[in-house]
Amino acid sequence: GSSASGNSGSLSCGTGPATFGRGGSIILHVGSGTSGRGGILEMQASRATKQTGGHVFLRSGEGTVSSSGMLAVATVNGGASGSSGRLIFSSGTSNSGNSGGLFVGSGSSSGGAAGLVSLSVGSGTSGTGGVLAVSAGRSVVSTGGGLPLCTGEGTSASSGTVILKSTNSGASGTSGLLMFSSGSANGGNSGRLLLGTGASSGGRGGAIFFCVGSGT
Repeated sequence: GSSASGNSGSLSCGTGPATFGRGGSIILHVGSGTSGRGGILEMQASRATKQTGGHVFLRSGEGTVSSSGMLAVATVNGGASGSSGRLIFSSGTSNSGNSGGLFVGSGSSSGGAAGLVSLSVGSGTSGTGGVLAVSAGRSVVSTGGGLPLCTGEGTSASSGTVILKSTNSGASGTSGLLMFSSGSANGGNSGRLLLGTGASSGGRGGAIFFCVGSGT
C-alpha cells in the first residue's frame, strides 16, 4: 500500500532453497492473442522527486564451483512476413547534467583468459549487408566526442593487434574500400591524419609499410 510519511511496503517473490536439488523457477509470461499486438511485459523502477530514481538489476545466479548462469536478452524470430524485433540499449536524456553512460564489457579473470565482447551484424539474402555504425557524440559548445580504439596491454608480452580491413569480394565485384579521412572545416584548420609507430627503449622502432597488392 501507499505511505504518507515513510517507505511504502516491499514486494518479495521467490522460491525456497533446495538441499539436494535445483532451486525452483519463477516464470513471468504474457498470454498470446489472435488480434492486435502482443501483450506487454514491463518492469520499471520507481521515480524519486529529490534523489536518484530506483535501480533495476538483472543478474544471473552464482555457480560456487562452476560457471555462473547466462543472461540472455533477445527478441524472437520474425514470422512469415515482417522483421524480428529491435533491441534498444540506451540511456535517457538529461536537462541540466550529463546523460547516462552505457557500459558493455566482460569481467576480469585471475586464472584464465578474459571474456570476449563481439559485435556482429547478421547476414541477409537480398540487398546490401547490414551496417555496423559506431559514432561519438556531437557537442554544440565544445569539441565533439572521441572514438579511441585501443588494444589490451600485455604486461609481460606483446600488446594486442588492431586490424582494420575489408573482407574479400565474392565471385564478382571488388573488395570493400578503406577510407581514412578527416572532416572538412568552415572557419579553421581541418583535422590531421597521423600515422606512426611508438618509441622503443630497449629495441628498434617499428616499421611502416605501404604495399599495393598484385594482380593477374
